[in-house]
Parts: sequence; structure tokens; C-alpha cells
Amino acid sequence: MPPSIHWEEITKLISARLYTLGFDSVKAFPAQRYNEKLSTYSPLPTFSQTNSTLSILVGNTKHLWTEFLKYYSTEIFTNYTYEIPPSSNHCASSTTYSEDSDNEEYKKQNPLDYYTRISITKVIKEIILLKNLANLNYDIRYTFDLDKKKFVAFQILAENASFAYYNRICYLNVHKEFGPWIGLRAVITFDIEGPLNSLQLFPELKNPFPEGDENLERKIQEIYGTKDHNYHQQDNRMITDENKSDTDTKSEEIKEQWHKFVELRDIASGFMDKELLEKYRYSKDQIEYHYTNNIELLNRIVLNNKN
Repeated sequence: MPPSIHWEEITKLISARLYTLGFDSVKAFPAQRYNEKLSTYSPLPTFSQTNSTLSILVGNTKHLWTEFLKYYSTEIFTNYTYEIPPSSNHCASSTTYSEDSDNEEYKKQNPLDYYTRISITKVIKEIILLKNLANLNYDIRYTFDLDKKKFVAFQILAENASFAYYNRICYLNVHKEFGPWIGLRAVITFDIEGPLNSLQLFPELKNPFPEGDENLERKIQEIYGTKDHNYHQQDNRMITDENKSDTDTKSEEIKEQWHKFVELRDIASGFMDKELLEKYRYSKDQIEYHYTNNIELLNRIVLNNKN
């Protein structure tokens, strides 16, 4: 029998602890909402629950950047033997994580993914110990999990959880307050009865800026020179060994044209006033690292902050 703890209590505990680590967007929802919409994907576990199993979407605004840089500066950068090369635009390639992999190498090549993983697991273990929940079953899926047994269509999930509208023209989630300046990091599912699965609690989200769709469409066509949008629907298909090379190709396209993808976010931000944009739009450094995963850029940022 699952431990007795209410879904609101554990959600508040997770939210408060993750906030201090930079993950300031947390939304509880029934796992069934995601499962019933996507029959072609690996479902979220429902454990012993039937009507509603607690799932918690974990994301962030620009708040994450400061906390991540603190971690990177003290836990990773200090172990580098690093000199800035005279001219370089090297982007580290993403490496798939596994429990058997060389975690040190993975940590250096994918520090933000690694930070996400250790932060979330740390918080869950702390709460399990605090609330004496040793027998509580749970499951964590990350946005960087591409294995078909763990893969989650996070952009669709965020919309089903009534967190952020999913604009299928530009393939960005757009929050009513934060705009498109959000990151989706993980979903945690517990063997606990979750919130009621109702349209009152989880209404269908509307596009906060439909007036921008025409400009978004033009920008997409400018970037790719085509009206065929299948290139950008990685979240709408199962990632397998067969299409992994195609996925890698699209990632390289994004790295090469990342400025244009920033323009997409700026267009989707059209409903935000100046105050909100100043509050939530990513910094220049955060934007560039977000799109390029450039480790040399990250090292330069840390060096500049230390000087």
C-alpha cells in the first residue's frame, strides 16, 4: 500500500526545494491526462492508482541560469585545465547518459543535464527521508531521455497539464506570463493519488498571442525554405536508432542558425509588455548556451564572472 501523503503536500515540498536550485516552475497534474492523449508513446506509470496518479512537471524560467552557473563554477569548472583558444566555435556534442557511463565525462559535456538530474534526485531523496516515505514508488523522466522506454513528448505534456500552450507553428510552449522563455526539464510520477482529472482544474489552453502566428509561419519558412514542418517535430515522434541520425542533423541545424530560432521566441513574445520581457527574457549568454551547448562559451562566462 502506498505511503499516506497528500499530493499537495509533496508538491509544495518539491517546489520549495527545487526553487532554491533554480527550477522555479512546478506543476502537478494526473499522469492519466498525458497517457490518454498519446497512445503511440511510452505512457507514464500509474502504479496502484486508477483515476489520478500524481505527476509533477519540472521546468524553469531564467531563474535557473544563476543557480546553474554557481554549480558549474564550483563543481566542474574548477576541475578544468582550461585556456581560452584564440578562435573557436566548438559546440560539445550531446552524450547519452546511462548509469554505467563515465559520469565525469558526461558531466563535463552535458553539465546542465547533469545538474538537472542530480538536483531532482537529491530533492526527492531528501523528502523521502524527511517524511519517512521509504516505500514510496516513483519514476523520473527527463527531456534528454531519448530511449523509447523513457521518451516523453514534453511539449504536449506541458499543454495537457495546463502549464503552457503548445504552438504547433513554431513548436514552442508559450506560458501566459513567462511567454516562451521557459525550459521543460523533467516529469516526476509518484504512486500517490493526484489532483482530480477535470477540465475545471486543467482547462484547455488558448494561444496567448494568435496575432503572431502569421509572422511565425513566415520565419519558419525563412529558416527552412519549406512549408513542410515535419523537420521540427522531434517531440511528436518516437526517437529510435533509425531516426537518431536525423535528430542529430536537426540539432546541428539549430546550432548553426540559433539566432533565427531566438527570433522565433521573440515573435512569440509579442503579447508581453516591456516589464515582463525584462523580467523573463533570457540573458544573451543564457540564450547562446541554450541553443549551442557550447562548453567553451560556458567557461568564458565563468572566467569573466571571476574577474
